[in-house]
Amino acid sequence: MKFSGSSGVRMLWGEELLNLAYNLGISLGNEYNSIALASDFRETSDSLLSILAGGIMAGGGSVYYGGKIPTPTLAYASKNHDAGVMITASHNPPQYNGIKLWNPDGSAFSEEQISRLQARRVAAWNKTGKFYEENMLHMHKEALLKEFTTLDLKVVIDCSNGAGSVLTPFLFRELGAKVISINCHPSGSFPGHASEPSEENLEMLKRMVLAKNADLGIAHDGDADRFIVITSSGRYLGGDYILAIFAKVLRFGRIVAPVDSSMLLENFTEVLRCRVGDAKVSRMMKEHHVEFGGENSGTQIFASWRYTPDAIYASLKFAEIAAGQDIDSMVQEFPQYYTFRKNIEYGNREEMRSKIEKFVKEYDVERIDGYRVRLDNGWFLIRFSGTEPKIRITVEFDNEKDAQKWIERITEKLH
Repeated sequence: MKFSGSSGVRMLWGEELLNLAYNLGISLGNEYNSIALASDFRETSDSLLSILAGGIMAGGGSVYYGGKIPTPTLAYASKNHDAGVMITASHNPPQYNGIKLWNPDGSAFSEEQISRLQARRVAAWNKTGKFYEENMLHMHKEALLKEFTTLDLKVVIDCSNGAGSVLTPFLFRELGAKVISINCHPSGSFPGHASEPSEENLEMLKRMVLAKNADLGIAHDGDADRFIVITSSGRYLGGDYILAIFAKVLRFGRIVAPVDSSMLLENFTEVLRCRVGDAKVSRMMKEHHVEFGGENSGTQIFASWRYTPDAIYASLKFAEIAAGQDIDSMVQEFPQYYTFRKNIEYGNREEMRSKIEKFVKEYDVERIDGYRVRLDNGWFLIRFSGTEPKIRITVEFDNEKDAQKWIERITEKLH
């Protein structure tokens, strides 16, 4: 089976994805008796879900359908089943769709679990699975309401026209926050802006936070497994800043973060580095008994809640901090680092690998995921993309001149 990353697949809509979904469904039905299943609001999600559900039942497993809901809602509901399956392409453009697999503890499927899903045996006619419906949204919402108390703040919420629209604004309102919502009507075409909550996509959110004199702005991606922050001054805080704030305020002695995360984190906590991907983060958290972890993409995992990047839970947790502390003043005191990222396409993977090996041979290289080199006042990382014929280069230094010099140097050597 063709999977991108360790726990799922994302690809352009088409026959390949549909065939994969049916075959995966049969394999899942062979392996598990009870499977939670849901989707986001993409135009192709109903079709893909129906094919995958048919495969699960043909393989002998029963489907418990939760409707169109956020990914963390499906992952939460998986605790009552043998596995969970979410139809989503997360933050990818609308012409993509995909599948992500979840364990009952909220962690994503490991590579070993996926490698076991090879058998595709159709069950006997009297052994096929059944189809049930389950109110997963209510279950997740009630659990979250029990975790938090009153939030006394004004917040602007941008759900990127994604699945978070059906839960996040309602939770904040029920907890007492004054909510102004934008792009919170679900649409598979993402009409407000592209579904990735990057700074360039959130100008409307920034303007609304300033215009309404709000305490906080929150944005999700298309399936609400990510969130980022706009502060009351209009400052964009990406994933690394959010991880740093959680580590500092909640006093986490150790956290797990991938090799491409900022050294900013090391000012506040011990950082255990892992491979890129939320599945890798949760796995290392479990192996080393670490309470918190996340990625610079905007995912955060709290082990005391679930081993899921639940951006709805995390945004409520962050709002608790923002209700009692001045986030802008806190961040103003953080040390500043300069980060540059660049992708380079390649034709021949082995030729590119040889170029990289030649370039890094004079350095002490960490090979957790790609090639990471620590230098006196910074670091660089070169790693192969898991989904495209590209290498991804990240450099970070404590001054802009060195960061610029190194990104240019690496680009020149590897082009």
